[in-house]
Amino acid sequence: MLSHPLLSTWVGVVLISFSGVWVRLAGVEPARSAFLRNAYALPVLAGLVLWVRSRRGHPARQPLLPVAVAAGVLLAADLIAWHASLGIIGVGLGTVLPNLQVVFVGLVSLVAFGERPHGGFWLALPVVLGGVWLLGAFGRPVVTGGSVLAGVALGVVAALCYSGFLVGLRVARLRRPGANAVETLASATLGATLASGTFAAVEGAVGPAPTWAANGWLLALALGSQVAGWLLLTASIHRLPAALTSVALLLQPLLALLWGAALLDEPIGAGQVAGAAVLLLGVAGAHRAVVAGQREVPDEVALPVGDETLV
Repeated sequence: MLSHPLLSTWVGVVLISFSGVWVRLAGVEPARSAFLRNAYALPVLAGLVLWVRSRRGHPARQPLLPVAVAAGVLLAADLIAWHASLGIIGVGLGTVLPNLQVVFVGLVSLVAFGERPHGGFWLALPVVLGGVWLLGAFGRPVVTGGSVLAGVALGVVAALCYSGFLVGLRVARLRRPGANAVETLASATLGATLASGTFAAVEGAVGPAPTWAANGWLLALALGSQVAGWLLLTASIHRLPAALTSVALLLQPLLALLWGAALLDEPIGAGQVAGAAVLLLGVAGAHRAVVAGQREVPDEVALPVGDETLV
């Protein structure tokens, strides 16, 4: 890992911001790409788990976190929905929408854990909803005949599933306080591999991608974004002030908008930019309010609020 938390965070954010680009360049079915990104990442993560355990002297401890494995089912659902949305509305808008999970996790923390976000959270909600409406109204599909509303709906579904995944991940950490980031990600990736593989098998899309190029893009996704990017973020972002984590939260989808337009020639109009800006400003406000509310509860019951992302 990079030694400076800010540098580590930015590198992680940049790596993850390319996720949608790799998915679109691979050009395979959503179930296949979701399965392969997990299947390609899993052996690397297993090797990292063994290496970390040997260095830290925990050979007798169970390396898997059962709750994290179960949470991986929701991660699989998130990735399948998100990959499908990318094929309709593109990398830029498709990466903006999953950031709604900040709002969903904030609501879950209120209902299930009694955390009370500051008043700014409720002020941010109509801003977020306005951003979603603008994206639905002014978004343009990247495929002929694609439904923008369907793409937006899939993005919202991805955010909901990812919110459930984050909650499950937090419960897994509560059950195993000593678990490190590599063990947690490996367990979740195992669950996601099994779940997405099952769905891909039903769809007839469980094998490798049909071309070497497609498999190469999915390897870049698995190793660059899902493994390296996620581990860099989890090792560093919690060491930064809340203001900087909010900036990191916004930087990833903004970079994805740039990559989509520059590398894939995705259409980005004024209405789309306005919708993305409004939604992300609302998300940033909700994030700050939830983080402020979490300072008032014990660390062991606080939920993650979007500081870690795989999309």
